[in-house]
Amino acid sequence: MHGPLWRFSFVAAVAGLAAGCNADATDDTAPAGSNLVTLVPVVVAAAVERPVTRYIRVTGTLRAQEEAEVAAEVAGRIVATPVERGTRVGHGAALVRIAATEVEAQVREAEANAAQLEAKLGLDTGGEFDVQRVPEVANARAAVDLAQADFERVRMLFARQLVSKAEFDLRSAQADSARRQYEVARNSAAQQYQALVAARARVALARKAVDDTVVRAPFEGVVGERLVSVGDYVTRGTKVASVMRIDPIRVELTVPEQYISEVAVGRAVSLEVNAYP
Repeated sequence: MHGPLWRFSFVAAVAGLAAGCNADATDDTAPAGSNLVTLVPVVVAAAVERPVTRYIRVTGTLRAQEEAEVAAEVAGRIVATPVERGTRVGHGAALVRIAATEVEAQVREAEANAAQLEAKLGLDTGGEFDVQRVPEVANARAAVDLAQADFERVRMLFARQLVSKAEFDLRSAQADSARRQYEVARNSAAQQYQALVAARARVALARKAVDDTVVRAPFEGVVGERLVSVGDYVTRGTKVASVMRIDPIRVELTVPEQYISEVAVGRAVSLEVNAYP
């Protein structure tokens, strides 16, 4: 990890002037009695500003971008393990399979209970509920209509004094009883429909349990470890395998506190691993 620092440098050659000579030194080519002067060339360079790269060398760990420990959703005995450690799997790929005999029987039982209630309510599979179409309610409604018609006829005869008071009271009581029976039938049908809703929910749960006998990968990746074998008995929540997403991969670094100010978004990072130097 590095950031820019700046350094000023310049190069200058300083001229040295040698003046004077050793009294004993002489130049064979110079005239006798003359002093020798040596000139040194001087080179001058302008000061320039150049970036200096400083690195922070730290160690770290390569980790998967995501890692999930997959658990069983239903209890049962393992019947197949189609993956091994290091197997590449796609999203939804089967990791292990659990025996489905028991949960399949639960599905058939739940479906039978729901079908029985649907038949009582006069519903087709998945049909909408209409209380007036329930056979018991329809019969009670017909009884109400008949009793009310008899009461209306007797009431007109009673007004003309063609029937006795006892007959009038009897028809009135019969009409009231028919209406009460009708309300009882409606309430009973409503309760049966709620029981049907619960039965359909049990069917959905039973079907989900069948699907859950196949434990699947939550995302595309690599199997890190398989924790069960064929013949093992697992319960709900038992971990059966781990799956890792390794594309992309995550690097976790530990930076000393004194270098925290040098770390920022956008700084370059060079990565080396011993396996591939």
